Amino acid sequence: MKEVPAKDLYGWRFSWQKNMQHLRKQRGVLLVGGMSALLVACGGGSSGSASPVGSSTAAVQLTDAPGDFSHVWVTVRKIAFHSSATQTWSASDSTWQTYTLPAPVTLDLAALSNGQLQNVFSSIQLPVGVYRQMRLFLDGPASALDSSAQALQDSNGNALQWNDQVERNENGQWVEYSLNVPFAAAGIRLGGTFNVAAGSNLNLAVDINLNKSIVAYHRGQNRGYILNPWLTYFDMAQVGAIAGSLDPSQLCPLNGQGQPMPAATCVYNVVVKAEAFDKTQNRYASLRTTVVRPDGTFLLYPVSVQDAGGNTIDYHVLIRGRNMETMVVKHVPVVAGASAQSNATLLPQLMATVNPGEYVAQWASPLAPLTSGYAVFMQTDPSESAPYSVRYRATDPSTGTYYDPLPLENSGLLTATYSSGATALNFVAVTPKEGMGNYSVGVDDFGDYLMNTNFTTLQAPATGSSAMFSFTTPQAGNQQAGALAGNLAISAQVASQYQHMMLYVANASNVLTSQDLSASLASSSGSIAYSVNGLSSGSPWNVYYVYLRLWSNTNPRGELIALPGFANLSQQATATLNGTIAH
Repeated sequence: MKEVPAKDLYGWRFSWQKNMQHLRKQRGVLLVGGMSALLVACGGGSSGSASPVGSSTAAVQLTDAPGDFSHVWVTVRKIAFHSSATQTWSASDSTWQTYTLPAPVTLDLAALSNGQLQNVFSSIQLPVGVYRQMRLFLDGPASALDSSAQALQDSNGNALQWNDQVERNENGQWVEYSLNVPFAAAGIRLGGTFNVAAGSNLNLAVDINLNKSIVAYHRGQNRGYILNPWLTYFDMAQVGAIAGSLDPSQLCPLNGQGQPMPAATCVYNVVVKAEAFDKTQNRYASLRTTVVRPDGTFLLYPVSVQDAGGNTIDYHVLIRGRNMETMVVKHVPVVAGASAQSNATLLPQLMATVNPGEYVAQWASPLAPLTSGYAVFMQTDPSESAPYSVRYRATDPSTGTYYDPLPLENSGLLTATYSSGATALNFVAVTPKEGMGNYSVGVDDFGDYLMNTNFTTLQAPATGSSAMFSFTTPQAGNQQAGALAGNLAISAQVASQYQHMMLYVANASNVLTSQDLSASLASSSGSIAYSVNGLSSGSPWNVYYVYLRLWSNTNPRGELIALPGFANLSQQATATLNGTIAH
């Protein structure tokens, strides 16, 4: 194999094709705005097929949209490229162009927001050709703790415990959790089509939205976190920026740990989103998200200027937070060539309307047909035909509901229209079409389903502080009628030291559904047989993996173990996967 040097991956150019509607739904990626992925810094080497004559320099930067975490560390070890969108991963497959870091590198994704970009593998010499798939490889739970993770400290002053780790502030205490990466050995798959021409320099910024990708789930009686990647890319030749600020005197003060101290007279956890109309889902969808800094400023960068068809994107900027009315600034232009330092579209300073009224929402019944997906809570300006996406949350794949109920503002909307050079914006209070404090609810499933645009309505509670919401079942994705009838039969023989088992089914790096089989494990002497229905079949992307979380009464952390191989439902409606867990 020809050795190809790799340093920091800094960008590559995509143009979405028809097959990307399927990948968009599987990944949660919007057709307009881009694609996303996690990555890090350092050089490396490569193995792959014989290179075509000529090559191009490629690079990728990493950025991030916010989440409810103090830190999210991930450890990256390699990246691979392929000309086929449907090629399954095999380390022995020489048709992959693979670039491996000299040593794994650990970085904190939560530190990358408000236009912060970090180089990853730079100056990759990528052979000329057309590429339709990329795979990013993290050192997952099966890997020993890397020296790059051991060299970092959490907020308690301790070395990291895992290669991929989440930290939250809970009641004034820093608490660490392992971040489970499904089938890390197969990589995180990113689809798209980009051409590599001889002598060209490709430049892509890759974004992972932590709030959408890091999902809380029930790990027995404890909390755990799993990575369900929601990824977006930006062609850096066609991006701009939006900058602004919120009156900092309205923000709740921070405690000694940098966490907001909520009060009825201030706002906190303020998020800013650049939204554009998505006709496939009949809603304004978020294409870029950031947080308001403690000094009140914010920066949305990079922001795509054009959609996949070359049309200029009409952005509406939505600002929402705790204890405040949701604000929308309409028709905000974004000009190509802006950077994090200059030429950003500037919004005048905004004044929040404090409103401490809120309630929490929870699913009335588990998400179906599969348990892993999400709900979007939307409000519609009476002058608009489509709703704005105010809040989003993914389900706990072990229950099909939320691990924590979702807080929602019991309020209406404040809307204004952007005016270049204005020193202030004239916001008008409007009652959403849904009603004051009510929301349209759209639900999607990661298992190759599409959001049904027959949204349901969540009514704010007349009394109390919580509400349950129902949903319209997601529609079958880009499949032929009747194709969503796939069945996967799973059998496993599990060693006797385990008393509990959670089974997960994933497609590439996305968990689709799970099932607690502890009762079956206890009653079957370790011999498990289980069938998963509702999986998509008949498409080249319908390849499934299974892994088991096994734990004992004396070791509740347990182990995450993948069954060998994969189940291919691309040309058949049924498949079987089995294995033995002997350790």
